Amino acid sequence: MIKPTPVMGAQVVNRARIPLMFFAAAVLPGCAGTPGDSATLLAPGNYTLTAEEKALDCRRLTGRIQVRLLALRGEEYKVQPSSTAQSMRSATSAALGTDTDKNATARAATNRPILDAYNKRLVELGCPSFDIAKELQARPSAPTPNPAIPASGKRAS
Repeated sequence: MIKPTPVMGAQVVNRARIPLMFFAAAVLPGCAGTPGDSATLLAPGNYTLTAEEKALDCRRLTGRIQVRLLALRGEEYKVQPSSTAQSMRSATSAALGTDTDKNATARAATNRPILDAYNKRLVELGCPSFDIAKELQARPSAPTPNPAIPASGKRAS
């Protein structure tokens, strides 16, 4: 008869915990998730255009706004992961040395001030501009955003 070594015993105990962990995860409350808080995520702020961005024409500014709007729109329709899923993601991120969730949140938070600055520049140039708040509330499947506010007719120098 083979005597179990301490290492073999530890493996048996660890394997026995696996089904217990799956059971615990299945019965934990709050697994459905909650809607995101887009109001704080996409709050207006200040952004100063670079010299390169100030040199952009209406068509290029419009394109940049469209790309950012498509990436951000529909935040209120996105469901945030449950607290259990967020905890598991944090543990995995810590173990692997990644932090994609915080990076995505930071990117989304910095995009709103950039959108506002680009849109203000469109108005300064006398170009048609966007209703940013309306476009951010649109569903992700909505058509590509287009300028909704007509040009003012005056051109800045």
